Amino acid sequence: MRFYDICVTLVLNEQQVKKASLLRAWWVILVSIAATGKYSLLTLVTALFNRSESLKKTVRPKIDHVIHRWGNSLTNAVRLRWTLEGDLEAEAQAGRRVIIVANHSSAYDIPLIFAALPGSIRMISKKELFKIPLLSRAMKTAEILSIDRQNRQQAIKDLEIAKEKMESGIRICMFPEGTRSSTGELFPLKKGAIRLAIDTDALIIPVAIEDIYKVLPNKKWLQMRLNQKVTVKVGKAIDCREYDVAHRNELTEVVYNSLYSMLRQQQDEVAP
Repeated sequence: MRFYDICVTLVLNEQQVKKASLLRAWWVILVSIAATGKYSLLTLVTALFNRSESLKKTVRPKIDHVIHRWGNSLTNAVRLRWTLEGDLEAEAQAGRRVIIVANHSSAYDIPLIFAALPGSIRMISKKELFKIPLLSRAMKTAEILSIDRQNRQQAIKDLEIAKEKMESGIRICMFPEGTRSSTGELFPLKKGAIRLAIDTDALIIPVAIEDIYKVLPNKKWLQMRLNQKVTVKVGKAIDCREYDVAHRNELTEVVYNSLYSMLRQQQDEVAP
């Protein structure tokens, strides 16, 4: 029994939330960089060997699988213990464009979204990331999108591409707070995601990621925590056909309140 008790104690200690050592933090960073390079290359190879007309329809599901593996690889590196509440498939109506709107308080939001949620999910990414050689090519191949709001003509073209991608089955994921919250506080939502949803008559599906901010403080890579429990909550779909541009503030409030209610316990914890 003594040996058994020791084993149980070791397992429990290994599962406790704890700050990563400096060595472990650097290991996670290097593993994450290597995994991103590996799965970027795998995305390009997958597309390369599925170019024929007979295989084109299978490319996206295969790349979905690659992206899912990338998300799992990064979340596993920090031993993230996540659970999923709600059903994205039940909220996403057949034939409707879908925009997933999530809170943003960690560098692990994106890999966790890819690991936890089903379907062909793609991000609206920063233009700067498309300047990184291998990553840029992989992102374009994986149908990751970018909308240049500073250039009206380009924004119109980007919007049309986004519509086409959603009509073909891609679910776009956006983080409308605009910046990561270091305390988990839900910041006011910027209008970009809301305007895109109105312009495309989409369904907005709010997704709240509870306690993800505890994994890694904003811009403090060497202060990550291991074994953190996190909950991904899928909210009720909001039909943007019921709103026009003149009522975008009202829609923004509806989306904010949905996220806030799912994060209520977290918000209570960070309240002054």
